[in-house]
Parts: sequence; structure tokens; C-alpha cells
Amino acid sequence: MGISLLRIDERLIHGQIAYSWSKDYPADQFMVIDDVIAKDDFQKSLLEMAVPMGKSFQALDTATAIDYLKQANYPSTMIVVKGPQVVLDLVNAGVTIPSINVGGMYFQADRKEYSKTVYLNENEVSIFKQLSTKGVQLDMRTSPEDHVTDLAQKL
Repeated sequence: MGISLLRIDERLIHGQIAYSWSKDYPADQFMVIDDVIAKDDFQKSLLEMAVPMGKSFQALDTATAIDYLKQANYPSTMIVVKGPQVVLDLVNAGVTIPSINVGGMYFQADRKEYSKTVYLNENEVSIFKQLSTKGVQLDMRTSPEDHVTDLAQKL
């Protein structure tokens, strides 16, 4: 089945992900890839509560996610990560990621504004440039209804 959507959103799974995005990008399971959350049962249980009824949920560390996503057969999966480094790690390990939806990366003092909901620091810009060079499409939008903006053209 494969990846239905890979979204970068610092809030991870929340109402907009669970309902708006899952309507346009149907998935049988939701996956968070985060090395800290994968070890935190409380955080995992909170995230699982936001997953729509009837859908499965996994929170995996990066290494486990790489092994999982390199399998030939897994259910259609919506993946959410906090930042681009995880995606670069997946791609560098041989996981096929044709596109990323870049959404909620919010204001911090060292970040520059690229959209209303995407602020990036120099390291993040560098990672996104590497991903673009590797053929990963960088789809920047807040909701599925928004016009697609190619983040690579703004870097």
C-alpha cells in the first residue's frame, strides 16, 4: 500500500491531520516518527487519542521506522514528523519518499518566515535543499484545500 502522506508538523497528530488531511489522503494507519516520543508511553497515548476511530497508530524511532518502511507490504500510512531531518534520514537509508507536505514549523527566534505556518532556520533550509536535490517534492501548505507552493522555489 505505501505512504499516503508524509507531513512535517511540529504538533504531530491533531484534528486537522486526523480529519482534513486523512479525507484527501486516506490511510489505514497513522505513524509518528520521533526518537523521543517512541519511548514515551504517555505521549504515545495522547497522540493515539487523536487518531480517527478504526485506524491504527504507531510511534516509532527513526531506525525502527526505516526497517518498517523498507518492507514491501504495509498498510497505507500517513506519517507525521516534527522536522525535516527525520525525512532526510529515511531517504538516505533508501526509503522512497516522493513528496513531503511541509506544514506546521512555527516561529522561533532563529527562523525566517516562508509562509504563515512555515518558519525555517539555516540548518532546516539546508536539509530541505538536500531533499529537493534527491528528487523529493516539497509541497508547502497548511491544509489540503490550500494552493500547493513548491518550497524548493522559495529556498
